[in-house]
Amino acid sequence: MPANQTAAQQNTASLTRMRLLATALLLAMSALYVTAVLQHGPSWAYVRAFSEAAMVGGLADWFAVTAIFRHPFGLPIPHTAVIPRNKNRIADALGEFVAVNFLAPAVVAARLERHDLATALARQMAEPHTARRIADGVIDAAPSILDLLDDDVVADFLRRQLVEFSHDARLASTIGQGIKLLTDQGRHQAVLDAALLEGWRALEDNEAAIRAEVSARTNWLLRLISIDTRAADALIAGIEETLQEIFRDPHHPARQRVTDVLHRFADQLQSDPQMRARVQQITADILTHPAVASYLSSLGKALKEMLRGGATAQDSALREAFADAITRVGHAMLDDEDVRVTLNVRLRALLVEVSGRHGGDVSRLISDTIRSWDTATVVTKLEQNVGRDLQYIRINGTLIGGLVGLAIHQLTVMLT
Repeated sequence: MPANQTAAQQNTASLTRMRLLATALLLAMSALYVTAVLQHGPSWAYVRAFSEAAMVGGLADWFAVTAIFRHPFGLPIPHTAVIPRNKNRIADALGEFVAVNFLAPAVVAARLERHDLATALARQMAEPHTARRIADGVIDAAPSILDLLDDDVVADFLRRQLVEFSHDARLASTIGQGIKLLTDQGRHQAVLDAALLEGWRALEDNEAAIRAEVSARTNWLLRLISIDTRAADALIAGIEETLQEIFRDPHHPARQRVTDVLHRFADQLQSDPQMRARVQQITADILTHPAVASYLSSLGKALKEMLRGGATAQDSALREAFADAITRVGHAMLDDEDVRVTLNVRLRALLVEVSGRHGGDVSRLISDTIRSWDTATVVTKLEQNVGRDLQYIRINGTLIGGLVGLAIHQLTVMLT
């Protein structure tokens, strides 16, 4: 995207300037050293000590900074090119870090306990702009989904299941079969595309909040040299680029991982008694409530008849009706505390259960995605975003090295 391309070009130009400045300082110290060696006198001895130590410090820090991203001088020196050599290990460590620190059941349970999920969901649904976005996303995917439901046998099967939906012991298994049917025929990809588009919108809407959160978690010293801004830029750009890659590539590893996760979840719904019982209970609690049951009964047939005709028109009455329906459900949930309490309990339990079962899948998804990235691209992006600040290490190493050399020379003079 143009904005990201401009940011990348600015980062590259800034990195080039800082690299030239650090190199120019090192060359200046070298020239000063040669000049001091050719001169005589006690004052020049101080100059020589400063410039000599500055060269050593500058060269050592140049080597250290360069070794992070590549082999200095192209030589395969041990423990250099740290990122390229350890990309896969870094990918695995990052995936495990996310799974252990963000998706562990105890962590998820503690975080969810502090949040009123049902109220937050109801407020979002009751907000007209959000309801319209949800409606657009669902309806945009509707034609592909409806193609799957054209078969009379499947339609009749679904109708019969919905009649006994809230008390049928086969509920979870049926959901699992439905998920498997969708994924086997690739129909879930349309839903994934809609989710990716919504992800882009959410990223744009919450960019300021992301930057504020990164800044709040960054040490004040790092904020002083704008590390928080660059870290936020790298994070946002990385997320956006990953979303673009997944959206453009129908065979992207992330799509396959989502398919695999859905397959596993579908299998668990059909074979795991505990998971079946949880899904059955949650569905029963929601669908047996009078407000929800009445709403579904009156809306079901009308929605299905309108879907095909209104799916393609952006200003169709169907989209308006669907958004209005979502808004009304949101208001109904906000007005009924019992529904929210029940939904909170069930959602928390289900999310904790899912995090425990699929945290490893998410870890592997992160790891596999990073492993699939081209090493040169990863190194280039990291260097563009943090390389400029690493050049300060070279500058500081040159100047501080010179001061240390000067102090050592003075101490030597005093002791001799």
